[in-house]
Amino acid sequence: RSDPQLLARFYYADEELNQVAAELDSLDGRKDPQRCTLLVSQFRSCQDNVLNIINQIMDECIPQDRAPRDFCVKFPEEIRHDNLAGQLWFGAECLAAGSIIMNRELESMAMRPLAKELTRSLEDVRGALRDQALRDLNTYTEKMREALRHFDVLFAEFELSYVSAMVPVKSPREYYVQQEVIVLFCETVERALDFGYLTQDMIDDYEPALMFSIPRLAIVWPLLPAHPRTCPGATAPMACGMVARSSSGALAHPPVSRQGVISALLRPLPELPL
Repeated sequence: RSDPQLLARFYYADEELNQVAAELDSLDGRKDPQRCTLLVSQFRSCQDNVLNIINQIMDECIPQDRAPRDFCVKFPEEIRHDNLAGQLWFGAECLAAGSIIMNRELESMAMRPLAKELTRSLEDVRGALRDQALRDLNTYTEKMREALRHFDVLFAEFELSYVSAMVPVKSPREYYVQQEVIVLFCETVERALDFGYLTQDMIDDYEPALMFSIPRLAIVWPLLPAHPRTCPGATAPMACGMVARSSSGALAHPPVSRQGVISALLRPLPELPL
């Protein structure tokens, strides 16, 4: 059990998962609900551990063949946590067994074939890894690599489908607009640093007034006469577009001087001009 090699760690993690699953299957939850709740929690923790080791094995065994997961950036922040993989496995098993996600009947029916294929693929992977752990801890066979590739593709596909059914996921357009805003704010900070309006210490210390000032600087900067150069790669039309989408009240009193406006924008929030 103390062997640090991945296949050895997987073998004992999978063994523990099987023991918990066997006890859970033999337990009457109505007679002992507390024990049932504890075993379900332990079962999901074991699933997390097994999947975590499988991911480490895939990173080592098929690093160039991993399924792309760029779609994860569209997920809400609260969804992107370390236990997501275990929840997806649990959800796939429930769907494969005939369960329906509450208020998601159509989505559940659509995902059921994928959930069944995923659970079968995961069983194949677990069997292949256990068999290899008993044969040779230092070798990854081609059969095992192929099983891992197939599982990785199915798991990525199920992850996107399941999360999209459970929570709102950003559309490509929404994600692109978010990236535009990030680039605009980064360029604004870079220009302000170049002209001495901000200091690196203010940024490193997360100065509260600065955090409120960056969006205002980003809006006002393109409106100023002879505004500073555009940084390499900057998108002027994007900046203008962001200004156009701002409230008309922000443009009611055009700035007289750039330095005066910048100084005003860098004051604490209560002192900022309306």
